[in-house]
Amino acid sequence: MSMKILSPAGDMESLKAAVFNGADEVYLGVKEFNARNIEGFNISSLQQAVKLAHINNVRVFLAVNILFTDNEILSALDLIIDAYNLGVDAFIIQDVGLINLVKKSFANIEVHASTQLGIHNLEGVKFAETLGIKRVVLARETSIDEIRRITKNSNVEIEFFAHGALCVCFSGNCYLSSYMLDASGNRGKCKQLCRLPYDFSFANKTLASGYLLSAKDFNMLNKLDILESAGVHSIKIEGRARRPYYVGTITKAYKQALNNETPNNEDILLAFNRGFTEGYFNGNAEIISNKQNHIGIEIGEIKKINTGKRFNEIFISSTYPINAKSTLKIFKNNEEIATISAFDITKKENLYKITTTQQLSVGSKVNLISDYNKEQELLNHTKKREVKIEIVAKNNIEITANITINNLKYQIIGPKLSEAKNQPLTEEELFANFNKSEYFYPQITAIVENVFIPKQQLNEFRRNVYSYLENILTAQPTPLQKIKIEKVEEIPEFEDYQFITNLGEKLTSKNIIYSPESYELNDILSFKELCNKNNKIPYLDTPNFATEQDINLLTEIINKTQMSIVVNNVYALNFNTEKIIGGGMNIYNSYSANFFNLPYIKAENAEFKMPYMTLRHCPMKQHLKADCKNCPYKDGYYYTMPSGKKLKLKRKKLSSCTFYLTD
Repeated sequence: MSMKILSPAGDMESLKAAVFNGADEVYLGVKEFNARNIEGFNISSLQQAVKLAHINNVRVFLAVNILFTDNEILSALDLIIDAYNLGVDAFIIQDVGLINLVKKSFANIEVHASTQLGIHNLEGVKFAETLGIKRVVLARETSIDEIRRITKNSNVEIEFFAHGALCVCFSGNCYLSSYMLDASGNRGKCKQLCRLPYDFSFANKTLASGYLLSAKDFNMLNKLDILESAGVHSIKIEGRARRPYYVGTITKAYKQALNNETPNNEDILLAFNRGFTEGYFNGNAEIISNKQNHIGIEIGEIKKINTGKRFNEIFISSTYPINAKSTLKIFKNNEEIATISAFDITKKENLYKITTTQQLSVGSKVNLISDYNKEQELLNHTKKREVKIEIVAKNNIEITANITINNLKYQIIGPKLSEAKNQPLTEEELFANFNKSEYFYPQITAIVENVFIPKQQLNEFRRNVYSYLENILTAQPTPLQKIKIEKVEEIPEFEDYQFITNLGEKLTSKNIIYSPESYELNDILSFKELCNKNNKIPYLDTPNFATEQDINLLTEIINKTQMSIVVNNVYALNFNTEKIIGGGMNIYNSYSANFFNLPYIKAENAEFKMPYMTLRHCPMKQHLKADCKNCPYKDGYYYTMPSGKKLKLKRKKLSSCTFYLTD
């Protein structure tokens, strides 16, 4: 079976673009209960979305993928029940408390683990299996080797991002927007501070400047055969905040690729790109774009400018057609300097004259970022569900429609027919009548004798046939009744603790959590001995990202030291030792805390700040062109925001390096 294509739908137009261009599945959100800060759908429009999708044999997933407070979790559960009763096929959820409530109360509801859970290895997938999760949306940082390990050793469907925006930070553990602006990415309010310009410096010397944390966009078109052979069930296109043209174009491209056809690369670039990357497919990768937003395709340059009092005429040399109402970006020395709309436009040979108020210069490069004609062509493209209908119209018996759809046969019977005296029913009349359908493209065969049927009755028969089809294809499940959620036992937060990163720090709290740069057995044994001497309780902080090799290394250390640990990702629940739940697990409500039933550090805690970001790419390689053999990393590297705020670069080293941005 071919991989499924899961497409985004931020609104009804985007949903249509996905469905009409080859999506097998779509995902969408309802207002404030999803991780994209957009209006999304409401219950009424959700019903229409489900109907359109199901008629076209497309499944619908509702993203309920934020963290919830105790006061919100009942509303979230009610929303899931309402949506399930409307026919939504599955729910993408991050909050472990909500997942547990859903699966314990309604075992037949299909739940997918959101990428915000940060599942990136087999151990994490096995945890998801214990929750009754049907599908795991893997973190974008998961390598192809780990995907193979997962699919070989688990029964959970695997979904993997194939196209679209690539978060520079590890999924679920970006707290920069939360701590800086009280706008949590885990609550759907990310302000995308990663897309700002930064300086990268060491010892007060600036080494690089630009959009240094702005990631390129995923593009896995050339790796689909490898993903499919690795056992990936569904490839996900990111972009619920993107316009319908993007959704339709990228869905179509991936459908073509899976059908061994060649997609139009220019259309893909036009849809949206900051430059493309295959991410972490083969391990640690170069993912930084140094572009903040969509760059489109380069089509020419400014050859001449006529400056006027209010308007300027710019002359662009281009062999690519520039259609009226299209949008252009102007670049000078590889820096974006302007965006213009091509309204007043004339052409002579390959020279286009456009009127603008922008102050531009000769020699600047011109990129096309939206082609109005192409967008209109895609938006006007529709598709109807094919259905085979055999109509039998014989004298003195009921008119009958024999329907074949989804390899199943159905029969609808209409009024009894009589012999025609002067206006017999013709095949042409029958075909024309049945071609009047909003949703279906009928492939009609007919057996028609010399019979008469009033036009009103024929219309009514057609409506009954299509209404019956709609009911079959959009049949809703047995409705679920809403339940009352009982309060759960309060689990105590972990208190009186101190994080240290080196053994020279003064120990001031009862519980000492060691978060070393490098996980070395002798060093960790020394930490445990230090705590014992000072009558402190030692804990080892486990990283929020771990490869199979990392897990083997940590297992050996924990077994030999008998250290209690702080769990920052679900994989670490597998270690055979005492545990507390760390901030990286994003415990936001008492239902999640109660599920783990362990002392915990609350999510996005103002008293203890998690690292602002977790980076799996290497800034040393990206900004300094360094390599692992001659790694220049040491304390003292900083990213500086436009506000002047400095973010310190820290490293954790196991079998590979993970970087963190901290105070």
